[in-house]
Amino acid sequence: NMRRSYMFGGAFVVLFIAIIVIIVVCVSSKNGWKKQNPDEPEFWEKGAVYQVYPRSFSDSDKDGTGDLMGVVDHLDYLKELGVVTVWISPIFESPMKDFGYDISNYTTIDRIFGTMNDFEVLVTETHRNGLKLVLDFVPNHTSNQHEWFIKSESKEGNYTDYYVWAEAKGFDKNNTAIPPNNWMSEFGGSAWEWSDTRGEFYYHQFLVEQPDLNYRSEHVKEEMKNVLRFWLDKGVDGFRVDALKYLVEVEDLGLDEPTDSDNPALLQHIFTTNQPETFQVLREWRELVDKYHEKVLMVEVYSEVEDVMRYYGNDSVSLAHFPFNFFMLEALNNRSTLTGYDIKDTISLWLDNMPEGKWPNWVLGNHDNGRVASRLGKDMVDALNMVVLLLPGTPLTYNGEEIGMEDTFISWEDTKDPEGCRWGRDHYQEHSRDPERTPMQWNGGYMAGFTNGDNTWLPINPDYEEINVALQKNATHSHLKFYQHVTKIRQEETFKKGEITFPTYDDSTFSFIRSLEGYPSYLAVVNIATVNRTVNMHLGANFPLPNEGEIVICSSTSEAKETPNGSMVSLDSLALMAGEGILLKL
Repeated sequence: NMRRSYMFGGAFVVLFIAIIVIIVVCVSSKNGWKKQNPDEPEFWEKGAVYQVYPRSFSDSDKDGTGDLMGVVDHLDYLKELGVVTVWISPIFESPMKDFGYDISNYTTIDRIFGTMNDFEVLVTETHRNGLKLVLDFVPNHTSNQHEWFIKSESKEGNYTDYYVWAEAKGFDKNNTAIPPNNWMSEFGGSAWEWSDTRGEFYYHQFLVEQPDLNYRSEHVKEEMKNVLRFWLDKGVDGFRVDALKYLVEVEDLGLDEPTDSDNPALLQHIFTTNQPETFQVLREWRELVDKYHEKVLMVEVYSEVEDVMRYYGNDSVSLAHFPFNFFMLEALNNRSTLTGYDIKDTISLWLDNMPEGKWPNWVLGNHDNGRVASRLGKDMVDALNMVVLLLPGTPLTYNGEEIGMEDTFISWEDTKDPEGCRWGRDHYQEHSRDPERTPMQWNGGYMAGFTNGDNTWLPINPDYEEINVALQKNATHSHLKFYQHVTKIRQEETFKKGEITFPTYDDSTFSFIRSLEGYPSYLAVVNIATVNRTVNMHLGANFPLPNEGEIVICSSTSEAKETPNGSMVSLDSLALMAGEGILLKL
């Protein structure tokens, strides 16, 4: 009887604990996100990833184009900035038809950026400064000047199948070869290009000069693993994988993709993206990377959220440490239509769909999209940097966003971006990515401190005398100092491990709370409106809030406020300037 009693009592305790766990999980799911693994974080979880676009960061040899030693010269700046990881866009040998994303040799540094010795110095100095270094990895395609393609076009041995080749479907009345299917390039037009040398079409998802590799070839897969090993052995700390969803296509190249039901001019890319074999290749790369100590694999995937989440893998199969989250970048593109609902929904979209136990990330800008100050307003630079830096997960910062750089007008004559050039003089401004790629503005002196040479590869923004690193370093309040302050705040336990909840948000206001038992809670508030407002944070709040909070930091544009950091303010009447972001300790 005693045994049955103990068994009954034990079962009751187990049932009781299970009920409590279910309640906690449900409440946590409803209110926000909570870190699942409280152990010591990996390096990419500790702080921001800072994207360096090397052409535009710093020029050390006076040729007008940024280079590796230019990055080395400013590693102390990145350390002071408070970022953890430096991610460098492509630096490999390339004809530069797409500025480095058309690679002709994966294991050679392009002479524009320097030498292999320069790279080794960069690795050493990055690590000496306590930073990590991540390289861009472009596996989907090579340059058509790559030795592999030249040999494949000539059908030399194993190279024959290194790329995606297909015979013509037929020939028209002019004896012009007809492509095997209707697949379209991301840059417009057919994705198939005829080779007179081989007498077949090759597939290119992007430029004609960027033929797609064939990952159904075991030789290609091994080649690319060797590329990863080469750079890992050089000491890099991981990779950002470019354009991953395009890696593999269906085997039957005679299949046409169906047209989009909403726009017949577009195709549903069911045969050219997110193929099962892509995930298998990624799995093999993750297994390779995991054999090295503390390495990260970040992947670029523009797709629907359900597809993007698949790149995390699951409990039994680990894939990317995280796929890039571009939903914030896409949603936050126009101040006139931006609302607090948009920001909250964009954050929840990722957190609610992310597999349990995985790590989020937030991308607010990059080299392919207009700068935050130009898209959303100068007054919102600090507020939005605060949001991405203090959300749970890894923030990604594009160089120059920390000082509020703006898009630069580029004339047709100065346009370099192939995407802009393709659209011609009348439409290049709608498509060119040059405006957000102009040189980093280091100071108000000669050539903005970017180079001591006579020219720059793209024009420097004329506003460099008002917006530059040196000026903001010396100012009492600045975007730069705000960014540095927030990166320090981010190191508090609440932001490392705490959960997130959303007390109130509406057309003009967005807010979130980070909290962790035993530590202070923090309330971040953003005024999205273009006018000053006084907000009652209790009105319409989703749960009770305290009566007041202590100002920790507020936007650099708010230096006129009579309530300095450390002041107590009422949440019933919180005064906010246009575009202001404010952080309160509760």
